[in-house]
Amino acid sequence: MRIVVTGGSGLVGRRIVSALTLEHEVVNLDLRIHGEGDAAHVRVDILDAPAVAKTLEGADVVVHAAGLPGPTFGTAEEIERVNVAGTGVVAQAATEAGVDRIVFISSEAVLGFVFSEGRIRPHYFPIDEEHTLSPRGPYGRSKFVAEILLTRWTEGGGTVVALRPPWVWVPEEYEKYRALTTSPDQWWDGLWAYVHGDDVARAAGLAAVRDLRPGFHPVYVAAPDNGTTLPTRELLERFHPDVPLHSDLPEFGSLISSEGARGLLGFAPAMTWREFLK
Repeated sequence: MRIVVTGGSGLVGRRIVSALTLEHEVVNLDLRIHGEGDAAHVRVDILDAPAVAKTLEGADVVVHAAGLPGPTFGTAEEIERVNVAGTGVVAQAATEAGVDRIVFISSEAVLGFVFSEGRIRPHYFPIDEEHTLSPRGPYGRSKFVAEILLTRWTEGGGTVVALRPPWVWVPEEYEKYRALTTSPDQWWDGLWAYVHGDDVARAAGLAAVRDLRPGFHPVYVAAPDNGTTLPTRELLERFHPDVPLHSDLPEFGSLISSEGARGLLGFAPAMTWREFLK
């Protein structure tokens, strides 16, 4: 299978490219060249519609990971231009190239909790795909609008899997994460949810090949545990005592459920910080 990965030189994109090259012909479309696996690399601006369309010729699937990865990576206008307009370019190029599947690396920021400084509170735990989306700030809104755009794209018969990871942890930043595991007050608006980049890559690979009905399929992909040394019940008592539980949680269970991804893709997160941060 020929898979084009946009943004395949980023911290997360590299892991996606590396994983996909084990079984597929992969083309990395990015402004920066970063060698991973046996992928071909094409230097292209995601907003350059003709160049993107040319790169997608002959592709079977597009994994769209290109974008500004958080609210501190650009102005509101830059984030909207790259994350929303860039997604529009990819969708149109896919149509022109006859590609009928896009795997979109979205974000749990569409929920509106992370980066809100606690101004929005969950309706229930664990969070699943039925929970209301209330994005705040340019980054969360950009992912939300991009998802709407891709939902409309599927009306032509295409398939989109929107992976919504929380904070993606990669080896390049392990030291930062070690400090966070004992500082739950520093990231409580993110619900202490994380996922390793290798798990995101594995989910993207499954989303690229799984037999799915056409349409828009959003799923959360989070590690099975919370990202702190504290039991989840203790975190809830301290920070979210008034939020109801809709199902039981393991002692250190994640407050964002990946059961939707298990049902859709056969994906179960495998990596936990308690192992990879040893």
